[in-house]
Amino acid sequence: MVGDWTLSLFAALLCLGSGLLAALAASEFSNFTERTLKTLASLGFVCLALGGLAAVSNLGRPSMILGVFANPASRLFWEMIGVAGALLTSAAYLAALFREADQTITRVIILLSALFAFVATAALGANMVMSWRPVLSSYTLMIPFIGLYWTAASLSFLLACELEDADGAKARASSFAASAVSVIGFSAYIAGLLVNPDTSEAGQQLVTGVLSLQFWIGCVFCGILLPLAAALLRKARKLFASVGLIGVFIASFLWQSIIFDIGRAAWHFFNP
Repeated sequence: MVGDWTLSLFAALLCLGSGLLAALAASEFSNFTERTLKTLASLGFVCLALGGLAAVSNLGRPSMILGVFANPASRLFWEMIGVAGALLTSAAYLAALFREADQTITRVIILLSALFAFVATAALGANMVMSWRPVLSSYTLMIPFIGLYWTAASLSFLLACELEDADGAKARASSFAASAVSVIGFSAYIAGLLVNPDTSEAGQQLVTGVLSLQFWIGCVFCGILLPLAAALLRKARKLFASVGLIGVFIASFLWQSIIFDIGRAAWHFFNP
């Protein structure tokens, strides 16, 4: 497996953009103002569009892109379908807002958009699972992607609450739950590596070895502790919620990069 920064960028933008669309769905059902809804929808669309460009640039030849859509049995197919569907429906949602469409229509569209985005995020994590590679054979490695997506959704909704001067208690509670999912995912994956003699060295590289700085600072601090602090702080919540979202972006990027690194051939990865 050869890691590529464009795929890590795609993962980071997908988690962030999907979280924004999930928060947008919650905001739509909270009867927030059009200004807030348009802001979230625009940010979500831009994140997914940039992420889609990064993914397409990695695939390269048009024949490879068409090949993905011709193979519905692959997880990559659902990843691309999810991104394409989320982009189309979020664009339709923005158009409906500007045309002042009935709220029933906008709610249906944004629920579809959030669903497509979640499918893409889940497929992203599942696509990294490879049964023929011992270090990548566990589905626990996809749980952190779900946790980071959920964290992005919680902080985005908290930011929307601040823009609306609304109570953000539910968003803060959601942040705790999202962080718990990330902790469970990281812990389960590393524990699975450590208890298996064939993969224990890889687990040690994550905890104390060459990948530990990326993991503890990039994933744990930026992806869990920083967003939790942003949700808890009482002052400057807009600023700290934005900082927390940047932390989620960094954590998603680095978790994807770590998966690429840890999946390399053992003789390359474990060399000093």
